[in-house]
Amino acid sequence: MDMADQTRAAGHDRRARNRAIDVIAAVAVLYLLKWGEPFFVPLLLSIILSFALSPLVDVIERVTRWRVVAAAIVVAAVLGALGTAAWMWSDQAVAMWNRIPDTVHTVTDSLKRVARQPATPITEVKKAAAEIESAAQGSTASPAHPAPSAAPASPSVWQVLWAGGKSVGVVLSQAVAVIFLVFFMLCSGTLFKRKLVVLSGERLTERKLTVEMLDEIDRQVRRYLGVLIVANVLVGFGTYGVFRFAGLENPGLWGLIAAILHTIPYFGPALIAVGSLIVAFVQFDDWGRALVVAGSSVVVATLVGQIFATWLASRQTRMNTTATFIGLLFFAWIWGFWGLLLGIPILAIVKTICEHHDDWKPVAELLGQ
Repeated sequence: MDMADQTRAAGHDRRARNRAIDVIAAVAVLYLLKWGEPFFVPLLLSIILSFALSPLVDVIERVTRWRVVAAAIVVAAVLGALGTAAWMWSDQAVAMWNRIPDTVHTVTDSLKRVARQPATPITEVKKAAAEIESAAQGSTASPAHPAPSAAPASPSVWQVLWAGGKSVGVVLSQAVAVIFLVFFMLCSGTLFKRKLVVLSGERLTERKLTVEMLDEIDRQVRRYLGVLIVANVLVGFGTYGVFRFAGLENPGLWGLIAAILHTIPYFGPALIAVGSLIVAFVQFDDWGRALVVAGSSVVVATLVGQIFATWLASRQTRMNTTATFIGLLFFAWIWGFWGLLLGIPILAIVKTICEHHDDWKPVAELLGQ
């Protein structure tokens, strides 16, 4: 074997080892993201919120001259707006929550009436299932019937209260952490960006590449957030309009809920459709009219959200829709609801980083249009 063959063989072995290391690193990162959800979710949410609020802080800073004062004003204004909205819609939300037992009872009775009707597909399916179950029990029956096992003890009231209080405490602690993180990030301004530029390398080309990457991430996240805000507002007003025209109670509250849940791509509109279907049936006692109400919400979400917002978001972030949806499923598998909420901004950041790294450019090509 000559020198050239030895060099090629050594290069092949080195690439194979690098691929193996990359696979191991990817698995380790996946486990770290799954295990570190309580840490990564508030951190990423705070970073995205700081990106969204930073331009407003910059404007107020020109007036106040102190960035910490500007950051405090913006954070206080956001919290005040959220508190005001919660106070304005609290009565309707409580009334809707109190009607849940009656809603469940009404829907259950309706399904029972449909199931009792003769010659319906549901009746035939139930009959076939009963026959299969009786045949299976007959084939596995034994002369000696074992004693029935004791039913598991139901949790006590104190256990339920402890579990509920623990969940509420976790949510509140994470909310407080996000508020403080956003405030500190807004106060720091470009401090961490400058530190990343300094740590990226000593050569001017390396620092210039890092500056371009950070600026592109900033633009990508702000563009996506702008598209998201516009789409959510349109979905909220559209849902309010069609529900008010259909005569559904509390159309304003439904519009607000639709605007908030539309932040979750694909799955948020599905929740609105199912919820409006049940509420409309309880109100009108007519499945046909309820289907029309739910269908109208799907039409609004499809026209405004899934067509306009998805197309514009993929155009602004320069990602293909298929990769976006697969990425949403991936982050939903890791983080559930928060994965659906943070999936697209994270994908945009990952794509931008990969575009500025030679070894990771295939990933950027896979995510790009």
